Amino acid sequence: MSEVFTKNHIKINLDLKDKDAYLRYIAKLSIELGIGKEEQGVYEGLVSREKEFATNLGDGIAIPHTKSDYIIKPAILILKPQKEVSWGNVAEEDVRIIISILSFNEQGGNTHLELLASLARKLVDEKFKNALVNSVDEEEIFFLIEQALHS
Repeated sequence: MSEVFTKNHIKINLDLKDKDAYLRYIAKLSIELGIGKEEQGVYEGLVSREKEFATNLGDGIAIPHTKSDYIIKPAILILKPQKEVSWGNVAEEDVRIIISILSFNEQGGNTHLELLASLARKLVDEKFKNALVNSVDEEEIFFLIEQALHS
């Protein structure tokens, strides 16, 4: 899983306007890191998924994701905004950490689901979840996500 998640995939202290700006940033970052092959296509995949089902899990965590022909290799990106971000309707809790899962559109493959399942198993652990949401330390975040991916 080491190519799926590296320290370059963590961006801390971001100050973007809103949810849409974060989705656009994820698409742009995917191109910069060689994960995606067309920024607008990655962005549209993320937006399409958001329209199907909100990715705000509560407890300050959003997991925007896409399975797309515009993704070259699967990856996890972690974004930590400077301040909480509204991630849906006003009834939903604002987001403090964004965990984006990007996966290529493989025929019959399940990389996307495997990554999501690995994270989901760890996110039910309150201690893990609180450490991840509250950390602003790149090393700690890297360790926590690596731990989740290998559990």
